[in-house]
Amino acid sequence: MDKSPVVSIITATYNRSNVLAFTIASVRQSNFTDWELWVIGDSCTDDTEKVVASFNDPRIHFVNLEQNFGEQSGPNNQGFEYCQGRYIAYLNHDDLWLPNHLETVVGAIEETGADLVYTLVSEIQPDGKVTLAGATPSDRYDPHIFVPASSWLLRRELIEEIGPWRFYKECYNIPSQEWIHRASKAGKDLRLVKRMTAIAIQSGNRDRVYKKREYKENEYYYNRIASEPDILERELLTVAACRYASRVIDLPVGALLWQALGNIFKNIKRFLLLRLGIHPQALKYFSIYRSKGGFIDHLRQKRGLDKLEINQEKNS
Repeated sequence: MDKSPVVSIITATYNRSNVLAFTIASVRQSNFTDWELWVIGDSCTDDTEKVVASFNDPRIHFVNLEQNFGEQSGPNNQGFEYCQGRYIAYLNHDDLWLPNHLETVVGAIEETGADLVYTLVSEIQPDGKVTLAGATPSDRYDPHIFVPASSWLLRRELIEEIGPWRFYKECYNIPSQEWIHRASKAGKDLRLVKRMTAIAIQSGNRDRVYKKREYKENEYYYNRIASEPDILERELLTVAACRYASRVIDLPVGALLWQALGNIFKNIKRFLLLRLGIHPQALKYFSIYRSKGGFIDHLRQKRGLDKLEINQEKNS
C-alpha cells in the first residue's frame, strides 16, 4: 500500500525555471526525506515542466494550470487539493531551504502541538545586504512582522478550518500575510522557531527580474548551502545581527531619544490596530494604493510582468 508522506510541499511558479531548479534541489538536500512536492505552474509557458521532470524523483509532481492567476493564491489553493501529507509547507519558487529546515519545523510542531510554526528567513537584498524576516521579541506570531510563507509548516486541518488563500484582488494585504493574520484572529497557535532555515531572494526587490531571467544569486546561495550549510547559517545570522546593531550604535543621543519617542507612538498605534483586528500592512497598502491588490500590481510591474487582463482578475 502507498504511504502518505508526513509533509506535502506546495511551490507556486511562473516562468522562472532557471531559479526553480535550485529551489527544488534545495528540497532534495533535506535531512528529512518523508515529503512530497507539488509544483503548480501558474499557466507557465517556458520549460518549467521539463526542468521538474529532469529530477526524476517520484516525490515531485508538476501541474500546470490553464488559467494564469498572476500570484500565488490560485496555485497554492490548487496545490492543496493534491496534498496527502499530515503537514503542509509552502516554498516560493525563488527561495531556498537549508538541509535542516524540514526536520526543524516538523520537530517543533510535534513537540509544541502548535497549529503552525515558522522559522527565521535570511532575505538577500539586491546590494548583498542580509536582513532577517520573521524575528519577534517573543516566540509567537506578531502581525507587525512579515513572516514569509516559505518558513511555515502547518497542520492540514488548519487550512480546512481557516479556508483558502484569498485572491490578491480581494484583499489590501499580501495574500500570504492576510491568510496567517486570519489564522491568528481565529485564535490559532502560531509559533516562531528561533532558527534560520531558509533564504529568500525576493523578485519584488529586483527590477524586471522575470524579463532578464536572473539566476546567479540563486545559484550562488544554493552552492553555498550544498557545500557548507552549517557555516552558511552562522555567517548569515552574524551578518544580519551586525547590520541591525549598526543602526543603533552610530546614532547620537538626540537621535536615540527621537527614536525612543517614535517607538512609543508606534507601540500605541500597534495596540490600537490589534484591538481593531486590522493588519498594519493592509492599512499601509490601502493608504498608498487605495485599491485591493494594489501592492501586488505594483510588484508585477517592478518584476517586469504584464498587467493582468480583466478576465484573469478572478479566482475560482
